[in-house]
Amino acid sequence: MLFIGSAFGVIANADPINIAKYGAKGDGKTKNTIAIQKAIDDCSKAGGTVVVPQGRFVTGTIYLKSNVTLFLEKGATLLGSTDSLDYTPNSPATVKCVDTHNRNGKPKKNLTLIYAEDQDNIAITGEGTIDGQGGAKQYQRGDNGHDRPKLIFIISCRNVVIKDVLLTSSAFWMQDYLGCDGVKIQGIRVINHANWNNDGIDIDSRNVRVSDCDIDSDDDGICLKSYLKDKPCENVVITNCVVASNCDAIKMGTPGAGGFKNIAISNCVVRPSAYDNFRHWKATDKFISADASMVNGISIECVDGGNTEGIVIDNIAMKGVQTPIFIRVGNRNEKMNGDADRQATMRNITISNIISDQLSRRTSSITAIPGSYIENVKLSHLIFDIYSEGTRDEAEAPVKVKDNSYPSPHSFGASLPAYGFYIAHVKNISINDVQLNMMKTDTRYPIVLDDVHYAAIGDFLLKAADGNTRPVAPADLKIMNSSGITVDHKAVN
Repeated sequence: MLFIGSAFGVIANADPINIAKYGAKGDGKTKNTIAIQKAIDDCSKAGGTVVVPQGRFVTGTIYLKSNVTLFLEKGATLLGSTDSLDYTPNSPATVKCVDTHNRNGKPKKNLTLIYAEDQDNIAITGEGTIDGQGGAKQYQRGDNGHDRPKLIFIISCRNVVIKDVLLTSSAFWMQDYLGCDGVKIQGIRVINHANWNNDGIDIDSRNVRVSDCDIDSDDDGICLKSYLKDKPCENVVITNCVVASNCDAIKMGTPGAGGFKNIAISNCVVRPSAYDNFRHWKATDKFISADASMVNGISIECVDGGNTEGIVIDNIAMKGVQTPIFIRVGNRNEKMNGDADRQATMRNITISNIISDQLSRRTSSITAIPGSYIENVKLSHLIFDIYSEGTRDEAEAPVKVKDNSYPSPHSFGASLPAYGFYIAHVKNISINDVQLNMMKTDTRYPIVLDDVHYAAIGDFLLKAADGNTRPVAPADLKIMNSSGITVDHKAVN
């Protein structure tokens, strides 16, 4: 008897359905969409397992159905068709948001290799591979180019498991989980460098666990999203993962219409990718000091009217990072036409036990916008190796950023006035047990505070490039329009 794990139990099927018995041919040429779909449809009548045997099976869009596990044997590969006409969902997604529809309400094509909507107890497991063949010439349409298929798109489903498989070379995002309840992603490998917008995992769901995964993507590695204004992305655990990216490694937003609540991220390694097919950061930014790097190691963004709170991030080792920590509340307000503008909020953020390098002059930042504040932030037990060589002119230059811009350290320009932390429009923040190791000479400030009220800074060490170490002093800080600032329990303003 074959036992295949499902989301919250086990699907036991004495007679699993092999797609070869439905005429599927693993020759890497024959299109098997009809045969695979017939196997899934028949299996869904009683529930069970559809087996993809060894071979290379080309297919267009297939629809996963309730109580069905798609099991890929070792040596089995599902190959996404390189013909866009083979990707045609039966009907547009019923969930209306900017993921599935244009702002005017007209549905997008939502092209996808494996698609499911409003299904229960579905799983994709096994030691095989799903290859989107997204590097095909016809899919090379540039950054945000339209009508490229995702590899997996799961909408409004309950009890979803993705386990052990290798996912590679999507033409767009690798996998997108929208409005689901109960998602478990465990032990998968993702290699996604075939195209622009090659995210590793995108999730806007609730009651989610991502664990023991190895993600290597050109765009964001693990990205939590929030499309629905009345449904936050919430109750998410991400743990024991290795993430490589050329963009943001671990990210919340964009978008952030519903916000993010109760998110715990722990025990992860962030590293530079071995692939750099599109971005080439060092060639485009003279201040980046490594051939391979990502934009942000940890990014928390809420700029589309949602409420973000209850974020705990702990035990992350990072290497090859331009900006270690990027936290931003803005006022972009991406939404469907007719929805009212709303101001995003953020509160109760804890980040601890982070080791990282910093390879750009865009330092770690925590910023909201005038009239709005990020509240209740704790940073502790951080060690950053700083490779920048910022100047005093940069330290005194005003920071200009559009409040409605896309949230990115690049929106600040080439540099910030601090080499450690730039903090603006924040209430109640503590920064404790931090060491900044200067690899070169940087004459900017270690910390800049602008419109910050009640900040406690303690046990903060500066190690100069010559090896001399000293605690940060009040004179090291640049403080503007702020109140209630203490350094080692002593008031400084």
